[in-house]
Amino acid sequence: MILMVRDAFIKTMIEVLKYDKKYRSIETRDQLLRLLGRARVNFVPQYEFANHGRSYQHWEIIELRVPVPLLEAAEENKEILEELIEYVYEESDDYALHHVEIRPQVIDTPDEVTEHDVVFDAIQDEVVQGIRDAKFIIWAAVAWFSNEAIYQELLAKKKQGLNIRIIVSQEDSNTNMISKLRDNKFDIVVIPRWGSRGYNRMHDKFCIIDMDYVMHGSYNWTPTANDNEETLATALDHELVAKFAKEFMELYNGIYF
Repeated sequence: MILMVRDAFIKTMIEVLKYDKKYRSIETRDQLLRLLGRARVNFVPQYEFANHGRSYQHWEIIELRVPVPLLEAAEENKEILEELIEYVYEESDDYALHHVEIRPQVIDTPDEVTEHDVVFDAIQDEVVQGIRDAKFIIWAAVAWFSNEAIYQELLAKKKQGLNIRIIVSQEDSNTNMISKLRDNKFDIVVIPRWGSRGYNRMHDKFCIIDMDYVMHGSYNWTPTANDNEETLATALDHELVAKFAKEFMELYNGIYF
């Protein structure tokens, strides 16, 4: 029962952050959604009475437990997280919220919250935001890549020292971008076409961020794709991310026939 309440609290925070208009303009909204998807919450009762007009009502502290690599991001957004928790928190006859503490999450805690979302508009902005959120790893496999804005975001992350790997199909429209990526020492794999008249190709379109979540769908990283009817799904789901990572490594190591 307690675990269910904890999970419900986190899920409510995620839903409020996604759909409540007061949070839509927050610049770090996407980052916070992914952080909360990996967070845990503990309700810690205190002996001291709350004196909120209810007999025998005690204070309680809410601990927001986040994975160690995300502690810095949580601290940077502490005020927003505290406000969100206070907004969602429901005072009872037994307990009232005293304050919020951000703590490291114990490694190997079970049953993480998963989160899936899909967008159909402004997909380039979603991809750019995902790249900007990355702290450690960006692995992308996209059939066509000629989008300069996305390239510049990747270049900025490369200068920060992130592990970036790019897989593209051997297409005429990719030639200029492949040259730019190679000139700037990106780790890039170009997969040749095969089959009758070279009609078969690597047709994936996905990008893994920090092994935390994956963006995938029909959207190629090209200017033309911005004018098409496309989809981009984002999944914060470690089992699904692992499957995409396995596919990526097979492509990266040449295991695709």
